[in-house]
Amino acid sequence: MATMRAWQFTTLNTPFESNLTLNTVPKLVAPSQSTSEKKPSILIRIHAASLNPADHKVPLTPLIGHFLTPKPATPGLDYAGIVEAVPDGCPTTLKPGDKVLGRHEWPYQHGALAEYILGQPNGVVKLPDGLSFVQGAAIGTAAVSALQPLELAKIKEGDSVFINGGSGGVGSFTVQIAKLLGAGHVTVTCGPANVERMKALGADEVINYREVDVVDVLKAGAKDSGRFYDAVIENVGAVDSLYEECHHFLNSWGCFVQVAGTNVLFTAKRLILPGFLGGGKRKYRTYLASNVPEELQRIAAWVDEGKLKVEIDEEFAFEDAKEAFAKLRGGRARGKIVVRVPREGRA
Repeated sequence: MATMRAWQFTTLNTPFESNLTLNTVPKLVAPSQSTSEKKPSILIRIHAASLNPADHKVPLTPLIGHFLTPKPATPGLDYAGIVEAVPDGCPTTLKPGDKVLGRHEWPYQHGALAEYILGQPNGVVKLPDGLSFVQGAAIGTAAVSALQPLELAKIKEGDSVFINGGSGGVGSFTVQIAKLLGAGHVTVTCGPANVERMKALGADEVINYREVDVVDVLKAGAKDSGRFYDAVIENVGAVDSLYEECHHFLNSWGCFVQVAGTNVLFTAKRLILPGFLGGGKRKYRTYLASNVPEELQRIAAWVDEGKLKVEIDEEFAFEDAKEAFAKLRGGRARGKIVVRVPREGRA
Protein backbone atom coordinates (compact mmCIF):
# COMPACT_ATOMS: atom_id res chain seq x y z
CA MET A 1 0.00 0.00 0.00
CA ALA A 2 1.31 3.42 -0.95
CA THR A 3 1.91 5.73 1.99
CA MET A 4 2.70 9.35 2.70
CA ARG A 5 3.75 11.43 5.68
CA ALA A 6 1.36 13.88 7.30
CA TRP A 7 1.31 16.00 10.43
CA GLN A 8 -1.81 15.04 12.40
CA PHE A 9 -3.62 15.88 15.62
CA THR A 10 -6.35 14.12 17.57
CA THR A 11 -6.27 16.21 20.77
CA LEU A 12 -6.90 19.91 21.35
CA ASN A 13 -4.43 20.99 24.01
CA THR A 14 -2.49 24.25 24.15
CA PRO A 15 -0.15 25.19 22.64
CA PHE A 16 -1.58 23.83 19.42
CA GLU A 17 1.68 22.33 18.17
CA SER A 18 1.87 20.08 21.24
CA ASN A 19 -0.93 18.03 19.64
CA LEU A 20 0.95 17.41 16.39
CA THR A 21 2.67 14.14 15.45
CA LEU A 22 4.34 13.28 12.13
CA ASN A 23 2.76 10.04 10.97
CA THR A 24 3.06 7.69 8.03
CA VAL A 25 -0.47 7.14 6.71
CA PRO A 26 -2.11 5.68 3.58
CA LYS A 27 -1.55 7.92 0.58
CA LEU A 28 -4.61 9.90 -0.45
CA VAL A 29 -6.27 8.73 -3.65
CA ALA A 30 -8.30 10.79 -6.09
CA PRO A 31 -11.82 9.48 -6.69
CA SER A 32 -12.45 7.97 -10.12
CA GLN A 33 -15.22 10.47 -10.77
CA SER A 34 -16.39 13.75 -9.22
CA THR A 35 -18.46 16.66 -10.51
CA SER A 36 -18.37 18.77 -7.33
CA GLU A 37 -16.59 22.12 -7.22
CA LYS A 38 -16.07 21.86 -3.48
CA LYS A 39 -15.39 18.19 -2.78
CA PRO A 40 -11.65 17.47 -2.30
CA SER A 41 -10.84 15.44 -5.39
CA ILE A 42 -7.72 16.66 -7.26
CA LEU A 43 -4.65 14.75 -6.07
CA ILE A 44 -1.71 17.12 -5.63
CA ARG A 45 1.86 16.41 -4.57
CA ILE A 46 2.64 19.24 -2.17
CA HIS A 47 5.94 21.09 -2.48
CA ALA A 48 5.26 23.91 0.01
CA ALA A 49 2.59 24.86 2.53
CA SER A 50 2.09 28.13 4.39
CA LEU A 51 0.63 28.65 7.84
CA ASN A 52 -2.21 30.95 8.89
CA PRO A 53 -3.41 31.93 12.38
CA ALA A 54 -6.67 30.13 11.59
CA ASP A 55 -4.73 26.86 11.32
CA HIS A 56 -4.24 26.81 15.09
CA LYS A 57 -6.97 29.17 16.32
CA VAL A 58 -9.98 27.53 14.67
CA PRO A 59 -9.32 23.97 15.90
CA LEU A 60 -8.92 25.29 19.46
CA THR A 61 -12.13 27.36 19.34
CA PRO A 62 -14.73 25.72 21.63
CA LEU A 63 -17.42 23.75 19.77
CA ILE A 64 -16.63 25.27 16.38
CA GLY A 65 -13.21 23.68 16.16
CA HIS A 66 -14.57 20.25 16.99
CA PHE A 67 -17.01 20.23 14.07
CA LEU A 68 -14.75 21.89 11.50
CA THR A 69 -11.82 19.47 11.88
CA PRO A 70 -12.73 15.75 11.92
CA LYS A 71 -10.01 13.72 13.65
CA PRO A 72 -7.36 12.63 13.02
CA ALA A 73 -6.84 15.94 11.24
CA THR A 74 -3.98 17.42 9.25
CA PRO A 75 -3.77 21.22 9.59
CA GLY A 76 -2.98 23.67 6.81
CA LEU A 77 -5.14 25.68 4.45
CA ASP A 78 -2.63 26.81 1.82
CA TYR A 79 -0.26 24.95 -0.47
CA ALA A 80 1.46 24.73 -3.84
CA GLY A 81 2.49 21.65 -5.75
CA ILE A 82 1.98 19.51 -8.84
CA VAL A 83 -1.24 17.81 -9.95
CA GLU A 84 -0.99 14.01 -10.03
CA ALA A 85 -4.56 12.95 -10.79
CA VAL A 86 -7.86 14.56 -11.79
CA PRO A 87 -11.12 12.57 -11.59
CA ASP A 88 -13.44 12.21 -14.56
CA GLY A 89 -16.09 14.93 -14.69
CA CYS A 90 -14.13 17.27 -12.42
CA PRO A 91 -15.07 20.93 -13.10
CA THR A 92 -11.51 22.08 -13.85
CA THR A 93 -9.17 22.58 -16.78
CA LEU A 94 -6.20 21.35 -14.73
CA LYS A 95 -4.38 18.19 -15.76
CA PRO A 96 -1.65 15.97 -14.31
CA GLY A 97 1.72 17.70 -14.36
CA ASP A 98 0.33 21.21 -13.88
CA LYS A 99 2.00 23.33 -11.22
CA VAL A 100 -0.72 24.80 -8.98
CA LEU A 101 -1.43 26.85 -5.90
CA GLY A 102 -4.46 26.26 -3.73
CA ARG A 103 -6.34 26.70 -0.52
CA HIS A 104 -8.89 24.70 1.47
CA GLU A 105 -12.25 25.80 2.79
CA TRP A 106 -13.59 24.63 6.14
CA PRO A 107 -14.56 22.00 7.11
CA TYR A 108 -11.76 19.65 6.11
CA GLN A 109 -9.80 16.74 7.55
CA HIS A 110 -6.77 16.43 5.27
CA GLY A 111 -4.88 19.73 5.17
CA ALA A 112 -1.69 21.01 3.61
CA LEU A 113 0.94 19.80 6.11
CA ALA A 114 1.31 16.52 4.28
CA GLU A 115 3.05 15.13 1.23
CA TYR A 116 -0.23 14.92 -0.67
CA ILE A 117 -3.58 16.68 -0.57
CA LEU A 118 -6.91 16.33 -2.33
CA GLY A 119 -7.57 19.84 -3.58
CA GLN A 120 -11.01 21.37 -3.84
CA PRO A 121 -11.55 22.24 -7.55
CA ASN A 122 -12.80 25.76 -6.79
CA GLY A 123 -9.68 26.41 -4.70
CA VAL A 124 -6.93 25.27 -7.07
CA VAL A 125 -5.50 27.34 -9.93
CA LYS A 126 -2.41 27.22 -12.11
CA LEU A 127 0.80 28.58 -10.62
CA PRO A 128 2.27 31.22 -12.97
CA ASP A 129 5.59 30.14 -14.49
CA GLY A 130 7.39 33.04 -12.83
CA LEU A 131 6.45 32.02 -9.28
CA SER A 132 8.12 29.49 -7.00
CA PHE A 133 6.22 26.91 -4.96
CA VAL A 134 7.08 28.90 -1.83
CA GLN A 135 5.54 32.06 -3.28
CA GLY A 136 2.49 30.15 -4.48
CA ALA A 137 1.90 28.53 -1.10
CA ALA A 138 2.09 31.93 0.60
CA ILE A 139 -0.74 33.44 -1.48
CA GLY A 140 -3.89 31.45 -0.64
CA THR A 141 -5.85 32.43 2.44
CA ALA A 142 -3.81 35.50 3.35
CA ALA A 143 -4.18 37.20 -0.03
CA VAL A 144 -7.83 36.17 -0.41
CA SER A 145 -8.48 37.50 3.10
CA ALA A 146 -7.03 40.81 1.97
CA LEU A 147 -8.90 41.14 -1.33
CA GLN A 148 -12.35 39.91 -0.35
CA PRO A 149 -12.90 42.23 2.68
CA LEU A 150 -11.87 45.22 0.56
CA GLU A 151 -14.38 44.13 -2.07
CA LEU A 152 -16.99 43.62 0.66
CA ALA A 153 -16.38 47.21 1.73
CA LYS A 154 -16.75 48.25 -1.93
CA ILE A 155 -13.45 50.11 -2.09
CA LYS A 156 -13.26 52.40 -5.09
CA GLU A 157 -10.86 54.89 -6.63
CA GLY A 158 -9.78 57.57 -4.16
CA ASP A 159 -11.22 55.95 -1.01
CA SER A 160 -9.50 56.11 2.38
CA VAL A 161 -8.88 52.82 4.17
CA PHE A 162 -7.80 52.11 7.74
CA ILE A 163 -6.22 48.69 8.31
CA ASN A 164 -5.80 47.56 11.90
CA GLY A 165 -2.90 45.12 11.79
CA GLY A 166 -0.76 45.67 8.73
CA SER A 167 2.42 43.74 9.39
CA GLY A 168 1.25 40.12 9.36
CA GLY A 169 0.62 37.86 6.37
CA VAL A 170 -2.91 39.18 5.71
CA GLY A 171 -2.11 42.79 6.58
CA SER A 172 0.88 43.08 4.25
CA PHE A 173 -1.33 41.93 1.38
CA THR A 174 -4.19 44.23 2.42
CA VAL A 175 -2.02 47.35 2.27
CA GLN A 176 -0.87 46.54 -1.24
CA ILE A 177 -4.21 45.37 -2.62
CA ALA A 178 -6.01 48.44 -1.25
CA LYS A 179 -3.66 50.52 -3.38
CA LEU A 180 -4.12 48.22 -6.39
CA LEU A 181 -7.89 48.74 -6.09
CA GLY A 182 -7.38 52.50 -6.20
CA ALA A 183 -7.43 53.58 -2.55
CA GLY A 184 -6.17 57.14 -2.28
CA HIS A 185 -5.07 56.96 1.35
CA VAL A 186 -4.18 53.92 3.46
CA THR A 187 -3.46 54.06 7.18
CA VAL A 188 -2.17 50.98 9.02
CA THR A 189 -1.17 50.00 12.53
CA CYS A 190 1.97 48.04 13.41
CA GLY A 191 4.81 47.88 15.91
CA PRO A 192 7.94 50.05 15.69
CA ALA A 193 10.00 47.44 13.84
CA ASN A 194 7.60 47.45 10.89
CA VAL A 195 6.90 51.16 10.36
CA GLU A 196 9.29 51.65 7.44
CA ARG A 197 8.32 48.31 5.96
CA MET A 198 4.65 49.34 5.87
CA LYS A 199 5.55 52.58 4.12
CA ALA A 200 7.57 50.64 1.56
CA LEU A 201 4.50 48.48 0.83
CA GLY A 202 2.43 51.58 0.10
CA ALA A 203 0.96 52.81 3.40
CA ASP A 204 0.46 56.57 3.48
CA GLU A 205 0.26 56.73 7.27
CA VAL A 206 1.50 54.32 9.92
CA ILE A 207 0.36 54.27 13.56
CA ASN A 208 2.72 52.63 16.04
CA TYR A 209 0.25 50.96 18.39
CA ARG A 210 2.89 50.47 21.08
CA GLU A 211 3.43 54.19 21.55
CA VAL A 212 -0.07 55.64 21.17
CA ASP A 213 -3.71 54.75 21.65
CA VAL A 214 -4.94 53.89 18.15
CA VAL A 215 -8.54 55.01 18.70
CA ASP A 216 -7.37 58.34 20.15
CA VAL A 217 -5.13 58.96 17.13
CA LEU A 218 -7.94 58.17 14.70
CA LYS A 219 -10.36 60.45 16.55
CA ALA A 220 -7.82 63.26 16.57
CA GLY A 221 -7.16 62.82 12.85
CA ALA A 222 -10.85 63.20 12.08
CA LYS A 223 -11.31 66.18 14.41
CA ASP A 224 -8.14 68.10 13.60
CA SER A 225 -7.45 67.15 9.97
CA GLY A 226 -10.79 65.92 8.65
CA ARG A 227 -9.39 62.45 8.04
CA PHE A 228 -12.43 60.18 7.75
CA TYR A 229 -12.27 56.68 6.30
CA ASP A 230 -14.51 54.82 3.87
CA ALA A 231 -13.58 51.42 5.29
CA VAL A 232 -12.04 49.93 8.41
CA ILE A 233 -10.46 46.48 8.00
CA GLU A 234 -9.97 44.77 11.36
CA ASN A 235 -7.16 42.19 11.10
CA VAL A 236 -6.27 42.00 14.79
CA GLY A 237 -9.44 40.68 16.36
CA ALA A 238 -8.80 42.12 19.81
CA VAL A 239 -11.62 42.57 22.28
CA ASP A 240 -11.56 46.37 22.25
CA SER A 241 -13.67 49.42 21.36
CA LEU A 242 -12.46 50.03 17.80
CA TYR A 243 -15.84 49.30 16.23
CA GLU A 244 -17.88 50.97 18.98
CA GLU A 245 -15.86 54.17 18.51
CA CYS A 246 -15.49 54.08 14.73
CA HIS A 247 -18.33 56.54 14.05
CA HIS A 248 -15.86 59.23 15.12
CA PHE A 249 -13.59 58.50 12.12
CA LEU A 250 -15.57 56.27 9.70
CA ASN A 251 -17.85 57.99 7.20
CA SER A 252 -21.59 57.42 7.64
CA TRP A 253 -21.63 55.34 4.46
CA GLY A 254 -18.48 53.49 5.46
CA CYS A 255 -18.11 49.82 6.38
CA PHE A 256 -16.28 48.10 9.26
CA VAL A 257 -15.15 44.61 8.21
CA GLN A 258 -14.16 42.13 10.92
CA VAL A 259 -11.58 39.80 9.37
CA ALA A 260 -9.91 38.35 12.45
CA GLY A 261 -11.45 37.29 15.74
CA THR A 262 -12.50 33.97 17.25
CA ASN A 263 -14.42 35.38 20.24
CA VAL A 264 -17.88 34.34 19.08
CA LEU A 265 -19.80 36.09 21.85
CA PHE A 266 -17.97 39.38 21.29
CA THR A 267 -18.66 39.24 17.56
CA ALA A 268 -22.32 38.38 18.19
CA LYS A 269 -22.61 41.38 20.49
CA ARG A 270 -21.28 43.65 17.76
CA LEU A 271 -23.77 42.19 15.29
CA ILE A 272 -26.88 42.64 17.40
CA LEU A 273 -26.28 45.43 19.95
CA PRO A 274 -27.82 48.70 18.68
CA GLY A 275 -25.87 51.94 18.83
CA PHE A 276 -28.15 53.56 21.39
CA LEU A 277 -27.31 50.74 23.82
CA GLY A 278 -23.56 51.13 23.40
CA GLY A 279 -23.05 49.22 20.16
CA GLY A 280 -21.46 50.54 17.00
CA LYS A 281 -23.08 53.14 14.77
CA ARG A 282 -21.66 52.09 11.42
CA LYS A 283 -22.24 49.18 9.05
CA TYR A 284 -20.60 46.05 10.47
CA ARG A 285 -19.69 42.98 8.45
CA THR A 286 -18.03 39.74 9.48
CA TYR A 287 -15.93 37.85 7.00
CA LEU A 288 -14.88 34.28 6.27
CA ALA A 289 -12.59 33.52 3.33
CA SER A 290 -14.16 31.59 0.48
CA ASN A 291 -12.80 29.97 -2.66
CA VAL A 292 -13.28 31.99 -5.83
CA PRO A 293 -10.86 30.70 -8.48
CA GLU A 294 -11.02 33.90 -10.52
CA GLU A 295 -9.82 35.86 -7.49
CA LEU A 296 -6.95 33.45 -6.85
CA GLN A 297 -5.95 33.81 -10.52
CA ARG A 298 -6.17 37.60 -10.29
CA ILE A 299 -3.96 37.68 -7.21
CA ALA A 300 -1.42 35.27 -8.70
CA ALA A 301 -1.28 37.42 -11.84
CA TRP A 302 -0.57 40.54 -9.75
CA VAL A 303 2.32 38.73 -8.10
CA ASP A 304 3.63 37.43 -11.41
CA GLU A 305 3.46 40.95 -12.90
CA GLY A 306 5.40 42.41 -9.98
CA LYS A 307 2.45 44.48 -8.76
CA LEU A 308 2.00 42.53 -5.53
CA LYS A 309 4.84 41.46 -3.28
CA VAL A 310 4.74 38.15 -1.41
CA GLU A 311 6.61 38.62 1.86
CA ILE A 312 8.15 35.48 3.33
CA ASP A 313 9.13 35.77 6.98
CA GLU A 314 10.81 32.37 7.28
CA GLU A 315 10.92 28.94 5.66
CA PHE A 316 10.91 25.76 7.73
CA ALA A 317 11.73 22.15 6.91
CA PHE A 318 8.78 19.75 6.89
CA GLU A 319 10.10 18.03 10.00
CA ASP A 320 10.16 21.39 11.83
CA ALA A 321 6.44 22.18 11.44
CA LYS A 322 6.04 22.43 15.23
CA GLU A 323 8.66 25.17 15.36
CA ALA A 324 6.88 26.93 12.49
CA PHE A 325 3.64 26.99 14.48
CA ALA A 326 5.45 28.30 17.56
CA LYS A 327 6.87 31.13 15.43
CA LEU A 328 3.41 31.89 14.04
CA ARG A 329 1.80 31.99 17.49
CA GLY A 330 4.43 34.47 18.62
CA GLY A 331 2.64 37.08 16.54
CA ARG A 332 5.82 38.74 15.29
CA ALA A 333 6.06 37.29 11.81
CA ARG A 334 6.82 39.84 9.11
CA GLY A 335 4.96 38.19 6.27
CA LYS A 336 4.23 34.52 5.70
CA ILE A 337 5.68 31.41 7.33
CA VAL A 338 6.21 28.59 4.84
CA VAL A 339 6.93 24.91 5.35
CA ARG A 340 8.82 23.15 2.57
CA VAL A 341 7.58 19.63 1.87
CA PRO A 342 10.22 17.09 0.71
CA ARG A 343 9.90 16.10 -2.91
CA GLU A 344 10.72 12.45 -2.44
CA GLY A 345 7.45 10.55 -2.05
CA ARG A 346 6.66 7.30 -0.29
CA ALA A 347 5.69 4.30 -2.41
